[in-house]
Amino acid sequence: MPQDTSFAQQAYSVLQHSTLFGNLEEKTLKDMIDECTPIRWEKTDTLDPEIGEKYLFIIITGRLKVTHIDPDTGRSLALFLKGEGDIFDIFTLLDGKEHIIFPVVMDHMSVLQLPLKRAREWVMKHPEFNASFLPYLGEKMRALESFGTSLVFHDTNTRLAKLILDHTHPEKDDEHHPVKLINNLSHESLAELIGSVRSVVSTQMHKLKEEGVIMNKRGHLAVSNLEKLIHKCDS
Repeated sequence: MPQDTSFAQQAYSVLQHSTLFGNLEEKTLKDMIDECTPIRWEKTDTLDPEIGEKYLFIIITGRLKVTHIDPDTGRSLALFLKGEGDIFDIFTLLDGKEHIIFPVVMDHMSVLQLPLKRAREWVMKHPEFNASFLPYLGEKMRALESFGTSLVFHDTNTRLAKLILDHTHPEKDDEHHPVKLINNLSHESLAELIGSVRSVVSTQMHKLKEEGVIMNKRGHLAVSNLEKLIHKCDS
């Protein structure tokens, strides 16, 4: 459908550099964007848990935390933290079944919305999309596998170190390596991502700073000793 030209251009710029959509031809990608409805979510918005059963969402800006909540204890566990170029909800897209999760808006977000039925038709119509979709799906499955095994075999210290390392982007010309996606999350959100609690994560983050492993750089998390961080992941 017709939409704001500047937003369509922004969406194209983001998606052409994404893992999932980057291999599509320019016309195919622009046609897909034109079929979507641009949506904006505010950080304070509460999303319907069933929203992913009706629509596919493609994230252009911002982050979405996908959580599961224990109805008995109220404790939450973050299954995924999704950012630019990611889609939601991938599981319902695949099997069309109910998926009880709670999406949490972490920033002011811009997304593309497409009815789930139309999204499935679009995937079938463009088999070249599968060249990126299957590796993307495999990446998410491996992330879940890694998360599950880490919960069983690793202590909280190691899980936190692995979470930070997984989101660290080493830079050759800088002694401080930026941490992306999780860089400014609260300790409570970090705890949800590793199956722990805020107080434990706060203690461990303080220790990592004291040991010179991590630091705050211009208000964002950065790794100051990559070798030491890697060692903590292997311990």
